[in-house]
Amino acid sequence: MPFADHLVHAERKVLLRIAEVATPVGRRVPVPDDALVTSVERLVERFDSRGVVGYRVLVRALDLAAVPLTGRRLSQLPTAKRAAALERLARHGTTSALVQAVAAPIKAAQARAIEATPARTGLSVVAGEARQLWEEQLVDGRTLKDEEELEVDCVVVGTGAGGAPMAHALAARGYAVVMIEAGGHFTRRDFEGDLLERYARLYWKRGMTGAIGNTFIPVPLGRTVGGSTTVNSGTCYRPPDATLRRWQLDEGLHELGPGSLDPYLDKVETMLEVAPANADALGGCARVIARGAEALGYEHGPLRRNAQGCDAQGACCFGCPTDAKRSTNVTYVPRALARGAMLYSHCTVREVMLEGGRAVGVVADTPEGGVLRVRARAVVLAAGAVGTPALLLRQGLANSSKQVGRNLTIHPASYAWAEFDETVDGLREIPQGYAVDEFADQGIRFEGSFPPFPIAAGSLAPVGHEWTAMMDRFEQFACFGFMITDSARGSVALGPGGAPQMFYRMADEDVRRMVRAQAILARIYFAGGARAVYPALRGFGELKGLEDVERLEREGPARARAHHLALSAYHPLGTCRMGPDPSRSVIGPSHECWDVPGLFVVDGAAVPGPLGVNPQLTIMALSERAAEHVARRVDAGARVRAVVAEGAKVSFEETMAGRCAFSEEEGGAEVDVSFTVKAIGALSLERAWAERGGSWALTGTIEVPGHATARPCQGVLEMKPLRRRGTLVYDLDFEDDQGRPCTLHGEKHATLRAGLSGMTTLYTTLRREGALVASGTLYFDLDDLAPWLASWRLAAG
Repeated sequence: MPFADHLVHAERKVLLRIAEVATPVGRRVPVPDDALVTSVERLVERFDSRGVVGYRVLVRALDLAAVPLTGRRLSQLPTAKRAAALERLARHGTTSALVQAVAAPIKAAQARAIEATPARTGLSVVAGEARQLWEEQLVDGRTLKDEEELEVDCVVVGTGAGGAPMAHALAARGYAVVMIEAGGHFTRRDFEGDLLERYARLYWKRGMTGAIGNTFIPVPLGRTVGGSTTVNSGTCYRPPDATLRRWQLDEGLHELGPGSLDPYLDKVETMLEVAPANADALGGCARVIARGAEALGYEHGPLRRNAQGCDAQGACCFGCPTDAKRSTNVTYVPRALARGAMLYSHCTVREVMLEGGRAVGVVADTPEGGVLRVRARAVVLAAGAVGTPALLLRQGLANSSKQVGRNLTIHPASYAWAEFDETVDGLREIPQGYAVDEFADQGIRFEGSFPPFPIAAGSLAPVGHEWTAMMDRFEQFACFGFMITDSARGSVALGPGGAPQMFYRMADEDVRRMVRAQAILARIYFAGGARAVYPALRGFGELKGLEDVERLEREGPARARAHHLALSAYHPLGTCRMGPDPSRSVIGPSHECWDVPGLFVVDGAAVPGPLGVNPQLTIMALSERAAEHVARRVDAGARVRAVVAEGAKVSFEETMAGRCAFSEEEGGAEVDVSFTVKAIGALSLERAWAERGGSWALTGTIEVPGHATARPCQGVLEMKPLRRRGTLVYDLDFEDDQGRPCTLHGEKHATLRAGLSGMTTLYTTLRREGALVASGTLYFDLDDLAPWLASWRLAAG
């Protein structure tokens, strides 16, 4: 008989028998009963409508797993033998994961029944808040049932760490911007009630996303306005100089060395109000970790966070109920909307529109069958390191390098619990507010991570009376976490129905690093006064002292495998990596796709490799930097449009030539540079000169020997009498022989004092992907004066 989407009567009885020995009654833990079974079923349903089917399979498998040990099903054994069999199965390497998978929802349901933190199950929010003026710029895609079309300067797909700063930067410059978000728009008015319900509501696929390989690694991804910034811990690290040096020297991203992002990082930190975590909210876990790290001489201290005014409600990863955490949903997005941007939520982009090989907009679907078409002069993808490559792969875009979806890194993370004789009370503190940085240069970074009570209860590995005893003295437990800089590389590929799937095989080197981190954390705990440590590493169980730690250090690297580790990850990066070589990267240093002009990637997918720190600040700073390149791309399109207005026009052709010297980084050579362009512009040159200036659209060819061979170019010639009297400004966009976007910028200073030389001399700079690579002087040859005069034409509009 096919599986139904609910537990049948026989399975409910089996589950109850398992619950009776997995979470037996204690001082706090209630007697497992039918109500608990129903609660487990509802809990599994909430995270995945198909999850009950899978859970039914696991329950049946665990029931049968006792047969080789006892000759009978687990549910058929008397209580004492059932408890003993379950504990044996939990310790055995081949069945321990099965026990944890079945027991975790039971433990979580019991924890909700315990109500150890009643104030946390219904977190208070500010009621009766007035609707803000910028909220008028919000459109809920669920209200769109027909087709709607817009035309803007830039469309930004995604509102997280990459998309929101981009939208704000462009809107602040006066550009017309539309943000599109697949998730809903939630505010602190919505951040109340059961944490697990909020988890299911705020995360992509209800939080049930992860990477498949030699083990399964959960990788939860935010699906809401603000993206993962709305549901992350608020930790804000700058990129290490060592990482930027690697980008500069190993990756060839010469303009992104140490210090290069400082102006953008300063801007981001000011917006987010980044500062060390509030001392009053650090809590007991930070206290015992600081004590242990200090005793061992390790570097430690409060984490830098974007949550000044935090009152330690412990709900950072479920939407901050007080807006203390300055995620993009309360900073960049509202400020972009206040400057005229628009936001469409509940809209899923399915296509990048192309014309002549260029990106000219996107098409999005709404839940009610509507279609939103947004035409734009630039398209910015910021759907995350999973969503962005999936969109490109579905359409077969920007992948001549075959690197779209490849090079996935995730910063694998784990944790350990420890018991103390003192009260720790980890539920009443910043969940992630403290750090031990001693081993950061070795690829191990320790950051506090105390989960909410139902999740904490489910993550504790013991079953039976040991688990119940832990619940009874839960206030005495501390939890602390760590992540590693991974050496492995995974991928994002398209699964059934075009849905993205992460594939990631953890390297043996990284498994050994995780084991070492567990041992280091255990030593810190014991130095801080712990009586026992519980590493999230199957096969080692409770550590009762340094002798057990030494055994872990001695035996763990050889014994441990990836599937023995309790893992998670929160920082997918690199799946549309930036680089200087089109054959090895998806985007150039300007964040524009090599293959598709006008299409930019500014989220974690662009980051070329693991950072070794939480990536939020880095992604935001890169987005602020990329906004300058996007603005130039929009301006180029806008200028050309502006000069083909109605009415009479004049046109002429012009050739200029000279020499430019390349920078030392580019070899230092001097080369001949020339361009020939046709200009089309307004008739009244006198009025343009005397009043607000004028402009001509430019099309033609440019020659830069060794770099650009007779490459087509387009741009604009502008008269700038108000900026600097008599200045003519040339901006030409072209691609070099390798397809990299370049710009020639030149100025003529046509004043009375300059005379003829001012009209014939063009002070010139060349930029590649936004970086200055050469400068020099071009001239208008007087021998070309007669052909130039003969080229002038007058045409009706």
